Amino acid sequence: MSNVVADQLGFVRRQAVEYVRSINDAASDIIPPGLKNNIKWNLGHMYVIHEKFAFQLTGEETNYPANFSKLFDPGTQPSDWNIEPPTMSKLIALLAEQIERVESILSSKLKKEINPHYKSSTGLIFTNVEELLGFLIYHEAMHFATIKNIKSIIDS
Repeated sequence: MSNVVADQLGFVRRQAVEYVRSINDAASDIIPPGLKNNIKWNLGHMYVIHEKFAFQLTGEETNYPANFSKLFDPGTQPSDWNIEPPTMSKLIALLAEQIERVESILSSKLKKEINPHYKSSTGLIFTNVEELLGFLIYHEAMHFATIKNIKSIIDS
């Protein structure tokens, strides 16, 4: 993609994927004291929100694996899980594939208006694909920072 927003989104996602490649399933399931979620939840949540903002809201075909909304939607947490979450290798593969879909499907549609316009829970109004992807930069970076913090707690 040759758009600053799309390039930055791809950059943040690739940084996150590279960072978590060395984290095993056992470590990814640890919920540090005082927190509600683990590394695996943050990765799955990144995937779910990306599907919504990059594909569902833009009218494109989505790819929600079975049970992902039950595991990773806003408000969910691992302590409530009663189904097996995906492995780290599965999450990493999905996250890598997802950013490739964003780039191939949406790169030529960045200025495309979305209808209806979308109003977030915080009151932000999104009117086109590029604005949705711009929000995803923030969302990805926030959860990537959370993942790094959780890993530093686990490692200490």
